Amino acid sequence: MSVSLIQPDKRLVARSFGSAASSYDGVAELQRYVGRRLLDYLPPLAGGLCILDVGAGTGVFSQILGETYPSAHIVALDIAEGMLRCAQDRFSGSCVGGDAEALPFAASSVDLIFSNLAIQWCVCPVATFQEFHRVLRPGGHLVFSTFGPMTLQELRYAWARVDVRSHVNEFIESSILCQALSEAGFAALEFQATLQTLEYVDVMSLMRELKGLGARNLTADRPRHLMGKGAMGKMVAAYPATGSIDSTSVFATFEVFAGSAVSLAGTP
Repeated sequence: MSVSLIQPDKRLVARSFGSAASSYDGVAELQRYVGRRLLDYLPPLAGGLCILDVGAGTGVFSQILGETYPSAHIVALDIAEGMLRCAQDRFSGSCVGGDAEALPFAASSVDLIFSNLAIQWCVCPVATFQEFHRVLRPGGHLVFSTFGPMTLQELRYAWARVDVRSHVNEFIESSILCQALSEAGFAALEFQATLQTLEYVDVMSLMRELKGLGARNLTADRPRHLMGKGAMGKMVAAYPATGSIDSTSVFATFEVFAGSAVSLAGTP
């Protein structure tokens, strides 16, 4: 299965999130909200387990996983070293640098993978889920969330009024996500799509938050030069207004896919 999206550059993903580690927790309200909702998908498990938090960031949910499964060994994995340094200060489990599409773990060595809003930074969804399937034991659980294509649709619309370059990261459709799960050897247990609409004081406040999260535009087709005041002004002017009179506030849409799946025995 091929997916024709303009994919992010992995080296820049690691660099961007690593440099944002110190500011991340201060602006990651949506990420924490989605992660808390994702906890509802956690299965009841016995002790002595290995649990992998993929895209652990600063370790907020690695710590919660340790509290939820106190006898389990929790491993926080992230591609950004700066994030892992923050995670090491937060919880007592293992912190490992690595890529979700090339996990540094043996086959059938993990009982549960938890991944909150990280999969969208991977190049190929099938390859990512195949890696998850490889390291999970048969019957192991995957609990994950990621962004859908309606995410930041207002920002994408505004930049499209300026030029034809890619200014916003792209996200896959739910049907492609579910197909990728199936092709990788998973049976879906639950899956839900929701829309979250956040209000910002103005467009530049949204842009500053995205920068503080490390969630910059990292696609290969992104502009390679700094955007001038003229282009930025055109984008801000084109950004859809909230409808409020004499208000600079704007809304930003985030489409969130969340779900759980179980790893089937055998190789896909």
